[in-house]
Amino acid sequence: MLAAYLELWGREPVLRRILVISLFADIAFGALIPFVNFYLSDELKAPPHVTGFAFAGYLAVETLLKAPFGALSDRWGRKTVMLLGLLIAVATTLLLGFVRAHYGVMLLFPVVGIGFAAFFPTIAAFVADYAPEEHRGGMIGILNLSYLTGLGVSAAVGFLLHYKAGTYRHAFFVTSALLVIASILVLALLPSIKGQGVAKSKSKPQFSLRPRFVRLPALSRPVFILAGIFAISQFAASMQVPIIVPYAKQVLHLTDLELGLGIAIAAGALALVAVPVGRISDDIGRETSLRIALASATVALATFPFARSMFFLSGLGLLIGFAWLLAFPAALALVSEVVTEQERGAAVGLIYGGQGVGAIVGAPFGGIIAELTARIFSSKAWGLRVPLVIGAVALSIAFLMTFWLSYELSRRPVEAEENEP
Repeated sequence: MLAAYLELWGREPVLRRILVISLFADIAFGALIPFVNFYLSDELKAPPHVTGFAFAGYLAVETLLKAPFGALSDRWGRKTVMLLGLLIAVATTLLLGFVRAHYGVMLLFPVVGIGFAAFFPTIAAFVADYAPEEHRGGMIGILNLSYLTGLGVSAAVGFLLHYKAGTYRHAFFVTSALLVIASILVLALLPSIKGQGVAKSKSKPQFSLRPRFVRLPALSRPVFILAGIFAISQFAASMQVPIIVPYAKQVLHLTDLELGLGIAIAAGALALVAVPVGRISDDIGRETSLRIALASATVALATFPFARSMFFLSGLGLLIGFAWLLAFPAALALVSEVVTEQERGAAVGLIYGGQGVGAIVGAPFGGIIAELTARIFSSKAWGLRVPLVIGAVALSIAFLMTFWLSYELSRRPVEAEENEP
């Protein structure tokens, strides 16, 4: 595992810079999302509908703008769009620290989504630009490493600030400072070049018996299918958001300390293997990796409601985490190889947009299903289990869609060899 990190670290110097920039942004992102919730609910005593509208607005804005910003990065360059997104996020998070009215937070928080919609798909496209095709899955895995590390650090820092100061407002100032640092690093360390044609593998092309297919535009059926797979997968995951804490406390009888410790350990363990797992798709293929990931997540989610042993439950949680670490780099690497280089940012934005749609629909649907089931069966425990089962069914549909994806990809015309007339 260490060898994989050392090899990756020495392969492309620009990816080391990307990892540092991504880490600062992910710590900021990981702090902002939960602490806006705490700030509204605990400190400003906002009614639930205000918090709901704030997050619905954030998710809607972020989802709708990811693909357009990805397309802009193809035209304006990755660095320009990343800086634009970071500067929007800096300004809005700073303002959040001064707003004391909950309706003000409700209106301002979605503007932060504009900034993150510009930044995250663009940095993923940037990594795909620089990563040689044969190592792209592993190199995209650095984004998972950054994300998991950022979540762990941000939670600890945010709660420490609240403990010392008695307010969540300082989390916004720290978030803004982290985003300023990320902006300075982007400006100073990343090359000012257009997205298209950025990266070429330094190694000579090797002879392969596999045909080279014609590249597709971003708005093509395989890209939409892949976005649909991610939308359904995120729908299944987001369905669990309203029930995961009640399920852990009421069904599994876990304390806050046990739950927090378990999440921290799981995030740390997954962060350690993020890059090696991402490299699996480089060895066994992108579509095969997607199928393994979705099949693993389906089995884990379907088994979860019937597991009782804490050891077994932890194993299922890690299996779901493994599936995410495998699927995300495989999907982004696949879409970056399928579309033309001039439209790579737009295609990556569509995949992120599909995730956003799933998140918007999945969370309220999971909550509604849990409440209806609890009323019908007069059992809270069953109400908390049914979203897990429905999520597993959704993942199985996403798994079947991978075969449709393979069929569509196989129908692409084959490129003519260079020496052919």
